[in-house]
Amino acid sequence: MQPFSAMNFRTAVLTLAVAVVAVACKKEFDTPPERTLPTGQVLTVAQLRSLFTGVPKRFGGDSSVYAVVTADEQNGNLYKNIYIQDHTGAIVMRLLNSGGLYQGDSIRIYLPGTVLGSYAGMLQLDSVDVDNNVVKQATQVQKTPETVTLAQITPAMQGRLVRIENVEFALAEACNGVTYADAVNQATVNRTLTDCSSSVIVRTSGYANFAGQPVARGKGSFVGVVGQFNSDMQLFIRNVNEVQLNDLAGRCDPCPTLCEPVANASQDFASAVANVDLSLPCWNNQPQIGTRRWRGTTVNGDLCAQATAFQSSAGTDITWLISPPVTYTPGMTLNFRSQRGFGVAAHDPFGLFVATNYDISNVGTANWAPLTCSYATPSTADQLWVESGAVDIGAALPSGYTGSFVVGFRYTGSGPNGQTTNFRIDNVVIQ
Repeated sequence: MQPFSAMNFRTAVLTLAVAVVAVACKKEFDTPPERTLPTGQVLTVAQLRSLFTGVPKRFGGDSSVYAVVTADEQNGNLYKNIYIQDHTGAIVMRLLNSGGLYQGDSIRIYLPGTVLGSYAGMLQLDSVDVDNNVVKQATQVQKTPETVTLAQITPAMQGRLVRIENVEFALAEACNGVTYADAVNQATVNRTLTDCSSSVIVRTSGYANFAGQPVARGKGSFVGVVGQFNSDMQLFIRNVNEVQLNDLAGRCDPCPTLCEPVANASQDFASAVANVDLSLPCWNNQPQIGTRRWRGTTVNGDLCAQATAFQSSAGTDITWLISPPVTYTPGMTLNFRSQRGFGVAAHDPFGLFVATNYDISNVGTANWAPLTCSYATPSTADQLWVESGAVDIGAALPSGYTGSFVVGFRYTGSGPNGQTTNFRIDNVVIQ
């Protein structure tokens, strides 16, 4: 056996050191410790809401609230806003950063650092950091909507998940094919939900994944969460599939129906009722923007049709009175007379059109071709009837056309802008 030299000793020590380092480099990393937040004093949502005294309250100390997420951001209708609810009440949480919470999450909100405040009358828990203020307890815990009437949607219902039965969107919205919001410009829009005695705003973001869908046309049930902006109560849709307004026949304000084409048409408005919206067989009285419609009025004892934006709060009112469908035959003409009342200088509210593709569910989608005629213009004195003369309908129709058409009498005005001329028509004859 060879002697164990000093060189061999140094080599052995170096080898052992390298082995130790190699073993140390191969060790497994520890699993990060699970994040925990203190619980502290537990408050119900009702107790949390009661702490608001009119000025923002920033929480310190240790306190928590347990609740379930009833509406989240997934459909794009809510941004950084999450609605939560427990057995005592509901509130909206304003998040510092979007994402991380979903409908059905059972959560504990650790309050330190958050702010209890009010925005335009809506109580909210602001400055919530999902990472540092929220602990998920469970998922898929669904709250059952509370069934209420529109009249019961008051500030006391803020934040709650509700179901309303036997409601419908306003006729001007449901029957004219308007969408929930402006998806093209990604602009938020208010629509009107009504039970035909009370109404409430349905507010939808232009970023919602259903913004470009036409509002539901029928009557039925609606599920949403309750918001508030100043004195206006609002509803927000959390899932468009929860808008079950499918009963077209059950509407208390029925959508107009299109009659079969006739050989000719005439209307002297003798069956109209003064100061009441016109409801004439086969004539469609449709708002396009706003809620104004043509109404009956009396001029020197003679009943006629009138449209006006006087005392309207809408920025713009556009309303149509549309004739029954008429089968075109060459040489057909239109005759009527028109008049102004309380005329506003430079306000010309009237337009006369013909269309061959009129869709009763959306008056704005028809290809409306203008018809030239004589009518009461801003230069015409008030209360003076102007005869249209024989208006050649064929001039606005495709060459050789043999199908049906409708004539549209359009009024455009604005109450806020003082464009409030009363415009009247009478003795309409299409033959």
